[in-house]
Amino acid sequence: MTTPMAPAEELATFTAWATAIFYLAESDHNPQIRTYFDAYHYVATSLSVGYANVFPVTQVGKAVAAAVMMVGPSLSARALDGPKAENNDALIAKLDEILVELRKKPH
Repeated sequence: MTTPMAPAEELATFTAWATAIFYLAESDHNPQIRTYFDAYHYVATSLSVGYANVFPVTQVGKAVAAAVMMVGPSLSARALDGPKAENNDALIAKLDEILVELRKKPH
């Protein structure tokens, strides 16, 4: 049984594979993709804002771009989201106290 990857590790793995596939698909057909880092720039930009100054020209490049733009933002959000609080009891108790105080106030 394998251990599940941490969200940041998932994002890094996805980005590395997407970049490699995008580079292999586009490097001989797209003058804007000359190096692996050109492909990485495209993938990283697509993860964050969904737009780059590079456009895929091959069918495989377009498929990778679509996958990156569909899945990438959610993987990025998971990786950047802080650890989840396991026990919210203290927070819930504090919010209940605030609610009681708010209900005491005249409208």
